[in-house]
Amino acid sequence: MRFLNDWWGINENITPLEIAARSAAMFLIALVMIRLSGMRPFGKENTFDTITTFLVGGILVRGVVGATPFFSTVMSGIVILVLHQMVSKLSMYFSKVGWAVKGEKLLLYQDGKFIEENMRKANISKHDIFEDLRFETQLNSLDKVKEAYIERTGKLSFVKKEE
Repeated sequence: MRFLNDWWGINENITPLEIAARSAAMFLIALVMIRLSGMRPFGKENTFDTITTFLVGGILVRGVVGATPFFSTVMSGIVILVLHQMVSKLSMYFSKVGWAVKGEKLLLYQDGKFIEENMRKANISKHDIFEDLRFETQLNSLDKVKEAYIERTGKLSFVKKEE
């Protein structure tokens, strides 16, 4: 291991060939890490999963450019993904952990009335709601909408009135 750390450790004068080799190796390692951890950290769009994605990407790139020893970055990435898995499992079984880590949905509009208090908590305006309404439902008014929520992912969702 010492030999590998000497060869793939911190390097100020990294050559293009070494960058290419590190990139190829890190790509394969990252692919295996993603497949073993499941797609959840990279498929969901909530804060919890986004933080994991940024951390893993930021850590692994340091091993590619030689800013940190290669194997140390791989180990750090693995630790982040294992922690993500553990917290995900805990949030499945303990709703308070899920709430603390992922947040909760907020009702923003119901039966013709905006819920201003929840809109302030979410830092969202009526203009934001109407913009997402057009994107998500292709409607330009809330006449056919019973409820609007900001979900734990930060996306808006709309429940149409029953006809």
